[in-house]
Amino acid sequence: MSAQSMYPARYLRVSGRGVFWRSAVLAAALLGFASAAEACDLALVQGAQTARIEYNPFAVAPTPGALDVTLENRGETECDLRLSFTDETGIEVTSVVLGGIEVRFRPRESSGVLAADVKKAVFQYLLAPETKGVAQLDAIVARGAVAEAGEYGVDLRLLVRNLDGVELIAPIPVRLLLQSTPRAQLNLAGAAGAFGEGLSVEVVDFGEAVTGATRRIFVQVRANAPSILSIKSEHQGVMHRVEEVENATVVPYAVELDGQSVDLAGLWTKEIDPPRTLAGVSLPMNFILGQINGQMSGRYEDLITIDVYPK
Repeated sequence: MSAQSMYPARYLRVSGRGVFWRSAVLAAALLGFASAAEACDLALVQGAQTARIEYNPFAVAPTPGALDVTLENRGETECDLRLSFTDETGIEVTSVVLGGIEVRFRPRESSGVLAADVKKAVFQYLLAPETKGVAQLDAIVARGAVAEAGEYGVDLRLLVRNLDGVELIAPIPVRLLLQSTPRAQLNLAGAAGAFGEGLSVEVVDFGEAVTGATRRIFVQVRANAPSILSIKSEHQGVMHRVEEVENATVVPYAVELDGQSVDLAGLWTKEIDPPRTLAGVSLPMNFILGQINGQMSGRYEDLITIDVYPK
């Protein structure tokens, strides 16, 4: 059977005409400070951004949503930037909830963006003088979470500040979207294949045929939407003799799924709504041999196709 994310103060002690020199030193320091502030002349090359997550909760490595922000340092000194997010009201956020699951940002590998050590969800980005650069972040979802099928969105603002917390450009509007496409998967307990690995075949072997003999497997189903489970017997509920002979006999059998009798005369379906978890639900499936009385000796088989798909 078969299933398928100040410069320190400096003090100068002087006296007499040294006061002149003290004034000169302070003037030089002030001039130097103004020059450094003007050196990081930052500009935004791109406008509003959208990070879209095409979310498959059952994938081994779900694809993150990409956020690429192109900036230009028009000054003569390196820009030491701090990136962080706020909601529309201006409250700083470290993560958001979309479709009931947590989504947060992280630096993309080898992007030049680093997680700042001093504060959670603040990112550091160094931009060389007179250079354009792309600050790259990824929106990721919490592991093991299953979002209900649908599209979810939130509007955020990306702040770009210097080391002293001064905003260097206007906040950048960011739209974060999560698209959870309807999906359903099944697996047979004890089968060689795991969830999401395509078709698998499991054999239910009764051994020597005896009237009323019973065998059990478990149909494991996980989905992010209400789904339909279908069962179809190739020979409409009987096993045919593998070796074809004239006037061959058949062996009847019955199937129960989660305590419900399955009509194998045609395509049998059942509505199912598993919990939104990676484990889903496990349904017992019993196979019961019918009357064994005078059938030809030999090996008998039937092929059952079990499938699941979102409604």
